[in-house]
Amino acid sequence: MSTFNKEKDLSKRIEVALAKKDYKQTFNKTDTFNIYYRVGTELLAGLIIGAGIGWTIDQWLNTIPLFLIIMFILGGIAGVYNLWRALTGKGLKMGFFNEKEK
Repeated sequence: MSTFNKEKDLSKRIEVALAKKDYKQTFNKTDTFNIYYRVGTELLAGLIIGAGIGWTIDQWLNTIPLFLIIMFILGGIAGVYNLWRALTGKGLKMGFFNEKEK
């Protein structure tokens, strides 16, 4: 067995062991506060950036606040998507995810 296969096998075994680990932990108030802070930050950042871009486009094109409303909604969707990525642990990975690899 080559070194590469041994390392790959070891990493698979580590992943399996971590998946079987019991995650029933008691959260203290600090952990709960951190989760709420992360949720609020992700959603608010998406909304603020989307609204800012929409307002800028409206000012540039001298239009009614059409783009503000559209970009506000898209910013909310982006905030929820970022929140989902952060909570599922896929926030730091790039590209498409193959669920069968695990």
